Amino acid sequence: MYQHYDEDVKRLYALKRRFIEGLEKIKDVQVNGLLPDKPYGEGTAPHVVSVSFRGVRSEVLLHALEDQGIYVSAGSACSARKPQPSATLKAIGVDKALLESTIRFSFSVFTTEEEIDYTLQALYDKIPMLRKFTRR
Repeated sequence: MYQHYDEDVKRLYALKRRFIEGLEKIKDVQVNGLLPDKPYGEGTAPHVVSVSFRGVRSEVLLHALEDQGIYVSAGSACSARKPQPSATLKAIGVDKALLESTIRFSFSVFTTEEEIDYTLQALYDKIPMLRKFTRR
């Protein structure tokens, strides 16, 4: 894994940027944990993007994406298997209304641009539909 480490990290950051740029096209989406001077995730883990989708519960979106063959996680890695909202997300200042609307996307050296684009298209299709059915 370390033989091509620097180029793999560079490629992961490029995928992350592509993904975040695509997310910016969706209304009421917040990418969590970005550094103020690095809006596309540079300086953070190159393989993870935490995203909150206002008006869509994470568990609902998780299952909608799963139906498309896209497997994601709800909340943060630090909160896995805990029913309450993530302390990590609270600590980084995620708005209380978004804590239960957060999904974690993970990439690997095997992730392709086509998979990123497929995931974005699934989000473009699913998010507006899921928001129609949200209780307010």
